[in-house]
Amino acid sequence: MKSVPRAFSALSVAVALVLAGCSSDNSAGGDAEAGQSAEVPSGAFKDTGELGEFLLGSIDEVEVHRESESNPDFDKDNEADRLHVEFPSVGKPNSDQKATADAVQGAASADFDYDVLMVTGTTDTGTWSYMYSADTVDKLTKDGAVVEADSVWDSADQVYDSVHQ
Repeated sequence: MKSVPRAFSALSVAVALVLAGCSSDNSAGGDAEAGQSAEVPSGAFKDTGELGEFLLGSIDEVEVHRESESNPDFDKDNEADRLHVEFPSVGKPNSDQKATADAVQGAASADFDYDVLMVTGTTDTGTWSYMYSADTVDKLTKDGAVVEADSVWDSADQVYDSVHQ
Protein backbone atom coordinates (compact mmCIF):
# COMPACT_ATOMS: atom_id res chain seq x y z
CA MET A 1 0.00 0.00 0.00
CA LYS A 2 3.00 2.31 0.37
CA SER A 3 3.41 2.40 -3.41
CA VAL A 4 -0.01 4.01 -3.96
CA PRO A 5 0.86 7.28 -2.10
CA ARG A 6 4.24 7.41 -3.86
CA ALA A 7 2.59 6.87 -7.24
CA PHE A 8 0.00 9.52 -6.42
CA SER A 9 2.75 12.00 -5.38
CA ALA A 10 4.77 11.27 -8.51
CA LEU A 11 1.64 11.66 -10.66
CA SER A 12 0.80 14.96 -8.93
CA VAL A 13 4.29 16.32 -9.59
CA ALA A 14 4.12 15.22 -13.25
CA VAL A 15 0.70 16.89 -13.73
CA ALA A 16 1.95 20.09 -12.09
CA LEU A 17 4.99 20.17 -14.38
CA VAL A 18 2.87 19.62 -17.48
CA LEU A 19 0.42 22.35 -16.45
CA ALA A 20 3.26 24.76 -15.71
CA GLY A 21 4.54 24.23 -19.24
CA CYS A 22 1.13 25.19 -20.64
CA SER A 23 1.07 28.67 -19.17
CA SER A 24 1.09 31.51 -21.64
CA ASP A 25 4.07 33.83 -21.81
CA ASN A 26 5.75 36.13 -24.25
CA SER A 27 8.36 33.68 -25.47
CA ALA A 28 9.84 33.76 -28.96
CA GLY A 29 6.61 32.32 -30.39
CA GLY A 30 4.37 34.81 -28.54
CA ASP A 31 2.99 38.04 -29.93
CA ALA A 32 4.18 41.44 -28.77
CA GLU A 33 1.95 43.72 -26.77
CA ALA A 34 -0.46 45.84 -28.81
CA GLY A 35 -0.21 49.63 -28.83
CA GLN A 36 3.55 49.99 -28.94
CA SER A 37 5.53 52.83 -30.46
CA ALA A 38 8.61 52.45 -32.61
CA GLU A 39 12.12 52.57 -31.21
CA VAL A 40 13.54 56.03 -31.86
CA PRO A 41 17.16 56.21 -33.02
CA SER A 42 19.49 58.56 -31.18
CA GLY A 43 21.12 59.77 -34.39
CA ALA A 44 21.31 59.46 -38.15
CA PHE A 45 22.49 56.39 -40.06
CA LYS A 46 25.18 56.96 -42.67
CA ASP A 47 24.67 53.53 -44.31
CA THR A 48 22.52 50.39 -44.28
CA GLY A 49 24.96 48.64 -41.96
CA GLU A 50 24.32 51.19 -39.21
CA LEU A 51 20.57 50.99 -39.78
CA GLY A 52 20.77 47.19 -39.57
CA GLU A 53 22.70 47.38 -36.28
CA PHE A 54 20.01 49.65 -34.84
CA LEU A 55 17.20 47.32 -35.96
CA LEU A 56 18.95 44.27 -34.49
CA GLY A 57 18.01 45.74 -31.11
CA SER A 58 14.35 44.96 -31.79
CA ILE A 59 14.22 42.62 -34.82
CA ASP A 60 16.00 39.26 -34.71
CA GLU A 61 18.04 38.25 -37.76
CA VAL A 62 17.18 41.41 -39.70
CA GLU A 63 18.91 42.09 -43.00
CA VAL A 64 19.05 45.62 -44.40
CA HIS A 65 20.26 46.57 -47.86
CA ARG A 66 19.49 48.87 -50.75
CA GLU A 67 18.65 47.52 -54.19
CA SER A 68 21.48 49.59 -55.66
CA GLU A 69 23.97 47.88 -53.31
CA SER A 70 22.83 44.29 -53.72
CA ASN A 71 21.69 44.04 -57.35
CA PRO A 72 24.55 44.21 -59.87
CA ASP A 73 22.01 44.79 -62.66
CA PHE A 74 20.40 47.76 -60.92
CA ASP A 75 19.57 50.57 -63.34
CA LYS A 76 19.54 53.79 -61.31
CA ASP A 77 17.97 55.73 -64.18
CA ASN A 78 14.95 53.45 -64.57
CA GLU A 79 14.43 51.64 -61.25
CA ALA A 80 13.44 52.71 -57.78
CA ASP A 81 16.17 52.22 -55.20
CA ARG A 82 14.37 50.08 -52.62
CA LEU A 83 15.60 50.00 -49.05
CA HIS A 84 14.93 46.41 -47.98
CA VAL A 85 14.35 45.42 -44.35
CA GLU A 86 13.89 41.64 -44.28
CA PHE A 87 13.56 39.20 -41.40
CA PRO A 88 12.11 35.83 -40.38
CA SER A 89 8.62 36.35 -39.02
CA VAL A 90 6.47 34.13 -36.82
CA GLY A 91 3.36 35.70 -38.38
CA LYS A 92 2.11 37.41 -35.21
CA PRO A 93 0.43 40.72 -36.10
CA ASN A 94 1.53 42.81 -33.10
CA SER A 95 5.15 41.67 -33.37
CA ASP A 96 5.26 42.24 -37.12
CA GLN A 97 3.61 45.67 -36.84
CA LYS A 98 6.16 46.65 -34.18
CA ALA A 99 9.02 45.50 -36.43
CA THR A 100 7.53 47.47 -39.33
CA ALA A 101 7.18 50.58 -37.16
CA ASP A 102 10.81 50.25 -36.05
CA ALA A 103 11.93 49.92 -39.69
CA VAL A 104 9.94 53.00 -40.75
CA GLN A 105 11.26 55.03 -37.80
CA GLY A 106 14.82 53.91 -38.56
CA ALA A 107 14.51 54.66 -42.28
CA ALA A 108 13.43 58.20 -41.38
CA SER A 109 16.88 58.69 -39.82
CA ALA A 110 18.81 57.51 -42.87
CA ASP A 111 21.41 59.94 -44.23
CA PHE A 112 21.45 57.98 -47.49
CA ASP A 113 18.94 58.17 -50.31
CA TYR A 114 16.30 55.58 -51.14
CA ASP A 115 13.03 55.76 -53.03
CA VAL A 116 10.96 53.04 -51.36
CA LEU A 117 11.17 51.27 -48.00
CA MET A 118 10.13 47.63 -48.30
CA VAL A 119 9.60 45.75 -45.01
CA THR A 120 9.31 42.01 -45.58
CA GLY A 121 8.74 39.11 -43.20
CA THR A 122 9.00 35.47 -44.17
CA THR A 123 7.01 32.82 -42.29
CA ASP A 124 6.41 29.10 -42.71
CA THR A 125 3.12 29.96 -44.41
CA GLY A 126 4.31 32.69 -46.75
CA THR A 127 5.84 36.11 -47.12
CA TRP A 128 4.28 39.47 -46.31
CA SER A 129 5.51 42.91 -47.35
CA TYR A 130 4.59 46.55 -46.70
CA MET A 131 6.03 49.28 -48.91
CA TYR A 132 6.43 52.98 -48.07
CA SER A 133 7.67 55.73 -50.35
CA ALA A 134 10.35 57.99 -48.88
CA ASP A 135 7.68 60.72 -48.83
CA THR A 136 5.34 58.53 -46.75
CA VAL A 137 8.17 57.77 -44.30
CA ASP A 138 8.77 61.53 -44.00
CA LYS A 139 5.06 62.20 -43.38
CA LEU A 140 4.84 59.50 -40.69
CA THR A 141 7.79 60.98 -38.79
CA LYS A 142 7.18 64.66 -39.50
CA ASP A 143 8.05 67.07 -36.68
CA GLY A 144 9.53 64.28 -34.57
CA ALA A 145 6.41 62.10 -34.57
CA VAL A 146 6.95 58.53 -33.39
CA VAL A 147 5.49 55.78 -35.57
CA GLU A 148 2.70 53.83 -33.87
CA ALA A 149 2.79 50.07 -34.47
CA ASP A 150 -1.00 49.66 -34.49
CA SER A 151 -1.48 52.00 -37.45
CA VAL A 152 1.77 51.68 -39.42
CA TRP A 153 0.33 49.14 -41.87
CA ASP A 154 -2.63 51.42 -42.63
CA SER A 155 -0.17 54.02 -43.94
CA ALA A 156 1.59 51.71 -46.42
CA ASP A 157 1.60 52.70 -50.08
CA GLN A 158 1.48 49.05 -51.19
CA VAL A 159 0.71 45.83 -49.34
CA TYR A 160 1.31 42.18 -50.13
CA ASP A 161 0.08 40.21 -47.13
CA SER A 162 -1.74 36.91 -47.12
CA VAL A 163 -0.18 35.91 -43.77
CA HIS A 164 -2.04 38.33 -41.49
CA GLN A 165 -5.30 38.64 -43.46
